[in-house]
Amino acid sequence: MKKDISSLHVPHNKHTAACVPQRIEIPAEVILPMNMHSGHDAEPIVKVGDHVKVGQLIAREEGRFSSPVHATISGTVVEIAPMATASGKETLAIRIESDGKMEVCETVKAPEFSDCDSFLQAVRDGGIVGLGGAAFPTWAKFNEATNPDYKVDTVLINAAECEPYITSDHRMMLAHPELIADGIEYLRKYMNQYLGNATYKICIETNKADAIEVLKKTFAGKDYVVIHELKTIYPQGAKQVMLYNATGRVAVAGKRFPSFGALIINVSSLAKMAEYLNTGMPLVERIVTVDGPAVEKPMNLIAPIGTRISELLKLTGLKSQPGKVVVGGPMNGTAICSVDDPIVKVSNAVLVFDEKSAVLPEASACINCGRCIEKCPVGISVADVDRYMHVENPDRKAKLLIKTGVRQCVDCACCSYVCPANRPLLQINWEAKAYLKKYAAAQKEKEGGKQ
Repeated sequence: MKKDISSLHVPHNKHTAACVPQRIEIPAEVILPMNMHSGHDAEPIVKVGDHVKVGQLIAREEGRFSSPVHATISGTVVEIAPMATASGKETLAIRIESDGKMEVCETVKAPEFSDCDSFLQAVRDGGIVGLGGAAFPTWAKFNEATNPDYKVDTVLINAAECEPYITSDHRMMLAHPELIADGIEYLRKYMNQYLGNATYKICIETNKADAIEVLKKTFAGKDYVVIHELKTIYPQGAKQVMLYNATGRVAVAGKRFPSFGALIINVSSLAKMAEYLNTGMPLVERIVTVDGPAVEKPMNLIAPIGTRISELLKLTGLKSQPGKVVVGGPMNGTAICSVDDPIVKVSNAVLVFDEKSAVLPEASACINCGRCIEKCPVGISVADVDRYMHVENPDRKAKLLIKTGVRQCVDCACCSYVCPANRPLLQINWEAKAYLKKYAAAQKEKEGGKQ
């Protein structure tokens, strides 16, 4: 890790920072994929023809790290079928046609919990995941802190929102600081055994002055909460970068985050967790920033999860033909194939780029300028990763790739952004990390066979 973690001054483009989120009209239908979280796909428990209501459980969690899925509108289940994802894989999706009523399910009521275990189960039942993009189930993240080998003294609340365009977390802080406060109090009370003396640092970039003011008023007199102002620089929101800039600690690849004495949770995840614990309404809607060069009227919208992106674009309008549509930020988001795809739990933004801004320059040979290494926030020898991916001997290839530090990659895309040869360096890093993961699994299996 570099001594001074600073990387890119990217254009902020926070056009919607002052746009109060507007709730969309009830969509005609929603499509709810079973993979809206990292981990195993959820398993549908409804069938075609079933009538469902808002907040009703329609898919149970499946496997160690999974998350339940709830109906986000009331209506009829009309289809349960495979759908293609942006990654090229398939997942089951439940399509619900609206009855126009948005009736709330009778089971929606504040959960009862009295200790850490029942608290974690409640968070689990609410379907809360990392809303900043990682989508890791929130209950599992908190559960890691109960490991007796770890001593967590700092909870980092990630309010950096460092990617260009996105303002959904910003607007959540302005609209619902009380939910952020409630979330902290829930953690302090029900995870007291593990977080009793922890400091809660709300890590926020200085370009959100109005949110900083609101948070300072909200937490005045609470010395266990610190509003930790960060430089407005990318990628402040990466958890390894935030850990260093907020605590001076260095995250090491392959180790659980609590082993560094810290937990980290996205600010909107914390607020949505509190909302569920207060009311019993699970994660069924979210704020989505809609912006980009092709968008006529950038907006923040509150939409049921599963709403087709095309429905959001009807409200904002388009001033030019889309060349690329990205869910998430321009640095770290995912390009989608169709605007008929739905927003999912982690869809904090929909960005529409025109043809001109969507065309990527053709890549050329590396000129050995070193910019990718200079701007990497964790000091990876990025150029070497590309070279070593062509090594034929598997053992030597793995050894050389580990030496580059690529396992520390935070997927920020700074390397690709600054490369004058326009090389797809982030994608190469992904391929290298996938290779090392596969290699490690093969080695473990080989060692197990020898026993």
